[in-house]
Formats: sequence, C-alpha cells, structure tokens
Amino acid sequence: MRSRFSPEPIAITGIGLVCPVGTTRDQAWSAIVAGRNGIGEVSRLDLSTLSFHLAAEVGDLDPSRCPPPFDEGWTDRASRLAVVAADEALAQAGLVPAEVDPYRIGVSLGCCQFRTRLIEQFLREVDTVGWAAADPLPMIHARMSAPGDSLAERHGLRGPRYLLSNACAAGGSAIGIAVDAIRSGRADAMLAGGVDLLELFSMAGFDGLHAVDSEPCSPYSRSGGITIGEGAAVMVLEPAENAAERGVTAIAHIAGYGLSSDAYHATSPDPAGRGAVRATRSALRQAGLMAADVDYVNGHGTGTRANDRAEAAAMRTLFAERIGLVPISSTKSQVGHTMGAAGAIGAAATAQALRHQVLPPTVNVDHAALPGLDLDIVPDRGRPATVRAALCNSFAFGGANCTLALTAAPRRSAVPTGEERVVITGAGVVSALGAGAGFRAALHAGATGVRPIRGFPAGEFGCRLAGEVDDRSHVRSIDPAYLRRLDQLGRLATAASRLCFDDAVLRLPAAERERAGVVFATAAGPVETTIAALRAAATADGLEKVNPRLFPNTVVNAAAGHVSVSLQLKGPTTTFAGGFAAGLQAIAYATDLIRVGEADVVLAVSADELTRELHGLYDRLGLLAPGCPRPYHEAGEGMVLGSGACAIALESLDHARRRGATILGEVLGHGATSDGRPVGSIDCAGEAWARCLRLALDDAELEPGDVTCVYGEGRGSPAVDGSELRALNSVFVTPGVRLAALSAQVGHVQASLGPLGVVAALDSLATGWVPDIVGLDCPRPEMGGLRWQGPVAPGGAALVTSAATGSTYAALVLGPIAA
Repeated sequence: MRSRFSPEPIAITGIGLVCPVGTTRDQAWSAIVAGRNGIGEVSRLDLSTLSFHLAAEVGDLDPSRCPPPFDEGWTDRASRLAVVAADEALAQAGLVPAEVDPYRIGVSLGCCQFRTRLIEQFLREVDTVGWAAADPLPMIHARMSAPGDSLAERHGLRGPRYLLSNACAAGGSAIGIAVDAIRSGRADAMLAGGVDLLELFSMAGFDGLHAVDSEPCSPYSRSGGITIGEGAAVMVLEPAENAAERGVTAIAHIAGYGLSSDAYHATSPDPAGRGAVRATRSALRQAGLMAADVDYVNGHGTGTRANDRAEAAAMRTLFAERIGLVPISSTKSQVGHTMGAAGAIGAAATAQALRHQVLPPTVNVDHAALPGLDLDIVPDRGRPATVRAALCNSFAFGGANCTLALTAAPRRSAVPTGEERVVITGAGVVSALGAGAGFRAALHAGATGVRPIRGFPAGEFGCRLAGEVDDRSHVRSIDPAYLRRLDQLGRLATAASRLCFDDAVLRLPAAERERAGVVFATAAGPVETTIAALRAAATADGLEKVNPRLFPNTVVNAAAGHVSVSLQLKGPTTTFAGGFAAGLQAIAYATDLIRVGEADVVLAVSADELTRELHGLYDRLGLLAPGCPRPYHEAGEGMVLGSGACAIALESLDHARRRGATILGEVLGHGATSDGRPVGSIDCAGEAWARCLRLALDDAELEPGDVTCVYGEGRGSPAVDGSELRALNSVFVTPGVRLAALSAQVGHVQASLGPLGVVAALDSLATGWVPDIVGLDCPRPEMGGLRWQGPVAPGGAALVTSAATGSTYAALVLGPIAA
C-alpha cells in the first residue's frame, strides 16, 4: 500500500561520536562540557605550504574498535571512523542488526569531500606507470559513498541507503532524510549521521578563499575565519514506540527538520539570513513548535564574519524580542568545522544537551566583544539549563540550509500523512543524442550517440567509445555572464534545468519560488574541476592555495546551487551522491517533499560528466566494453560511459491544475533497498533488487500485472544484467512485460540514466511506444518471459529502476494521470 507518513515520535536511541575532543561518545561529551579545545597542530598532514598551521584532528583509534576487515589495510580512514561511530551507537541502542529484518534497517550518511589524498595518490601512480598498471584501490576508497557502503556491509543491512553531499549541511540533511524513511514506513530504524576527514586539498581551497583563522576559530565574537576539523557522528533513529517496547530509553527525539536554498551566491550566505529562517521555520512547523518554545540553538557558527553575521540576522528574525534570551553556541569552536559531519556532530551534541540538561559552550570567545552582541552566547564551559526543545543549524556552500528540531520528550509530528498526489509537468535533457526535444526525436528514430571519444585522447584505453555530450548548443539557454562561473557539471545541470523550466512553462512569482525546490543527484560529482584544481595546486613540496575560482565548484552540490541561483528557487534543496541510483533517489525524495507539503514544485536534477580520469578508472577495473554496449545480450562485455543531465519538474496535482499545466504523468510510488555486500560485488540472484521493485509497486498500490513496460539499468555487464533480469522475472512472473534500456543509445549516463528512462517512459505511457534495445539480437537466458521489442498498450503503468556500485537499488513507478 502507498506509504503514509506517520506522526509518531522518532527517538534517538544511540549515539556514536568520534571527534577531535574524544573518540567515544562519553569522552567527547565530557570534553565538550568542560570546554576542552580540540584545535592544535596536525600530525597526519604537512601544512607548511599553507598560511595556517592549526586544525582539529581526531586522535588514534583503539585498534580493537576496528575489527577486520575494517582495519588500516582494507578500508579508507573515513569508513573506519564511521564504522566505529555506528558500532557505538548500535551498542547504546541495544540494537543487534543480525536479530532483525535487514531490509528494515537503512543507512543515511552525509559527506562533503572527495578523498582527494587518495585521488592524488592514484593520479601520481598513473603518471608513473600508466593506466594499465595503476592500482585502482585508492579510487575505490575515495568514493564518498564508501563509509555508508562499509556500514551496510559490516552489519548486513539491506534497507534504504543514502549518501547526501550538500556541503556542510550534509550531516543534518542525512538525519532528516532518515527521519522521513522511518515516518513513511520504509524503515524501522536508520543509522544516520555524517563523516569527513582533514584533506589537504580542501584546506588549501579554504586558504585560497582566505577563510581560515590563523588562531583557533572564535565563532560569533572575533569571527576571524574557520578552523577545519574532522570526525564522525552516527545516530540510531527509530520510532519512540519501538524503543519503548524494547525497553530502551530515548536520548532525545528528532521532531522535525527543514531545508531551504538561499539562491544567493556560490559561497557567501544571504546576509539577511532569509534562507536560514525558511529552513528553521520548516523545522519548527514539522515539529508543531513555535519559536517561543525553543530553549537552545546549536548554531552553525563557523567563525567567518559573513556566516556569523548571516546566522545572527536569521536568529534576530526568528526570535525577535527574545534574541538575547535564547542561548546559542557553536561546537565548531572545539572540534573545528567538520564539513559533511558538522550537522551530525552538532545534532549529537544537541541531543546530549537535551538528555543531560547542560548547554554546550562556545570556547575561544573574545569576551571583550560580548557586550556589543545581542546573542546569548554560552561561553567557555557548559551551562546547566532547562532544555525542552532545541534547534541545530547547518548552513552550507551553494546556499543549502538545514535545521533540525530536537526535543527532550516525545512529540508527535505535524507533518501531513502524504496524501498529496505528485505529477510530472516537464523535462529537460542534455545527452549524447541531443538536448531538449532533440533527445526524444533521436530516441524515437533509434539513433545512437555512442561513438569514438572526442573530448580526450583515448588511444591508451581498451574502451574508446562513450555517449559523450560534445555539442555545446545546450548552453545557449544560460545567461553568458553566468555561464562563465560554471564548470562542466554546472553547465549540464543548469542547461537541463532551464530546458525543463521552459518545457513545464513554469512562470513562478517570487513568493511561489520559496516553495519551489531543487533536489540534485550525481554519481561522481565535479571530477573534472576537482582534478584540475588538484593538479594546478600541486608542487614538489605539497599543495599550495587552490585557485579560488575553481574551488567552489569542487563542492558536489555546487551545481545545485547554480540551478537555484539561476532560476531563483528558494525551497528545499539537497544533493544525492550515492552512485548510479542517485538520480532515481532524487526523484523519489522530491516526490516525498511534495507529498507532505514541504514544496509545491521541485526540480529533480541529475548530471554527470565524462572525464579522462573517470573513463580510465572504469577501463582499468575492466568494467567497460571494448566495443558498443549490448544491454542484456548473451555476449555483453561491459558498459560504455556517458555524460549528460536530466531535469524533471514535479508538482502537486493541485498546483499543476491551478496553473493549467500540461500533465505528462503521475509518480505513483517508489522503493529502495541495498545488498549489504562488499563493494564491487552484487547479489547475482537479484533478491534485494526484486524486493526494491515490489516495494515500489506496493507504494503505488499496483500489482505486477498493471505494469506494461520497464526501463532498466541494462549496463551490458554480465553480472549486473543477470541480477536485474532475475529480479524482474521473479516479480513479473506473467510473460509479456516490455523491457527497455537506453544505455546503448546514450551510454551509461551514471546517475542520469534512470531519469532519462523516466522521460522515455512518459512517452510510453502516452503512446504505447517503447524503444527497441539497440543491438539486442541474442538475449541472455535470464530474459525469461520479458519482451524486448514492440509497443505496449497505452494507459498502463511504467517502472524505472537503477542500481549503484555498492549494490544500492532504486525503483520508481509512473502512471498516466487519472481522475
């Protein structure tokens, strides 16, 4: 049955914390309350080429807390920190994953940065020994999704798995989305939080922006810049009722969360703090609280003048006459700015404040500045207080804002149950087959955009083909003055979004743009810009300051920020970066935002670029075909990568009808599962994939027989295609369902392949046309009763599915609009 959002309270039953002031939860909390400073000299990195020498570093972990295979030799350090934090949280919650249904426990983590040290290591080896001999393991560990994949593998978790990367708001956003997974009934428990490491590249980047304090940071008072930190925080979230039944006392409760976009600037916040106010008011509205109910704010408090002033302006607006009476503090003054982990560490400290009735302090305070401030800053040491409700703020690059509302006592949510119907009113495509309407025309003609690579020399690779966007006509829709700010990923995402806006004929007045959001997805992020900046900053002695024009675009959600600014969309925003399934995850989440009334319109935008380094890595791993890709073919030898972008305009049915929009179809349901298997492997039986498809059908309140066509992953890789076909045949047991795959025509466009399937599926719903699978003349034996040629009867439902590296699955069910 369709997921309904439950108002029942969500409890935090376990917290794991690894940070610069302590590598256990209790150790860290005692240090925070005592005002201990975790900022100092760094032992793991050489900062001699930078203008500062201080950071907040996590000490050595007890080896017994990193059991094999999560020891130093097997995983990256970020995964080890996340695993240690998750283990501590599970122990406190008394939750043993092996004793419950693994499909009912999921993972949602926030992460801001690539593991650039590992990328640099791989590139140096490529430069020395060539692509064919370079060890690809560093690049596998460099994936931002690696920590979440490691958590799932360690505990065999098969529930929803999300990787959020909306810069420094990622940890808070990951907690919010985990709350939604539980409220909607898609999970009984979630491991949620964030992790990030000290990376010399990001430190050099902030140095280039002159944003780092030469002394330990002093949020809200001296405000001389940030101090960069590292760490991990993971919470166990579950319905308060379940915790009570297990006899577990809740630490605190997540009562609501809010997201917004400033739509102002790539790196600077709106000085008036308007986006922060919108996020905070959304969190309070979900929680059924008023600003007058708030007893404490765990602030974003980075220590830069612009951020501190913008947050103070937001607090003045929110609390008005109470501005000097609501205590605020910044945990970053002790643990540094931990990027993607910041919101999660702040939430962990806030939850502990609610449990122990002690407010965390801000240290390094310039006391001489305090009399001139109208903020009630908690200085130096923890302060006993009565804390019933608190806020935790995270405000990030790209104007992405997230606020969590936490309470000491359980509180029923004020979120609607999710009855709002969600429709698609437009789409924008940039692909190897063309842009806009040209994509549909080429698809109908059976054309293929897979051809020899033109963008970089490919002679040294076994695969020399790609579905490459090498026609720049799509950028004509972008203001030339703004175009100069964009890298490849930003151009793709912004062009697709503007094409989508035009296709949907969206003419939103200013007030309505506050309820119009952007959910972005990418599999690999801004690889081209990151590597260009990394190579430009590299010297014989280390990294120097990163070019300040390049650095902002190395943040994964930069493209989402560009879309928001370009179209002035100020509603909820976040970024999914968990691999190939991220595109469908973004559409699913956008659907839920509208279902529960958080937005009227959301653009679900996915984009992925093609670079020499990305192509070379997949070629080195043996995942690319030497010739044209052949999805579901008995002789399939691998995939061929593609680049492109796809934007889908989703609206509430009421909003679409009020403005007289043309409705292309309705999102009926979605599902998410994962395998909990080692990275690079997949369950050949397709059990978790099949479970994902069934969950999507259940959410749509449909039977398999209601589906006439499926747009699949269809990579051309034997293991993946075989797993997918087994999953499909276990669900669609009655022969005749029509299968389609676009990768032979556009390449495997990574996170955008699923959304491109959605665009094609909308045509299938309207006309019954389904594209033939190019090159499929000898299907794999697992094809079973699935058809791969011919039309279908219009009017049935369509299903679109994707799978990510790390075995994360997503499925979306579409239908024609019904009365």
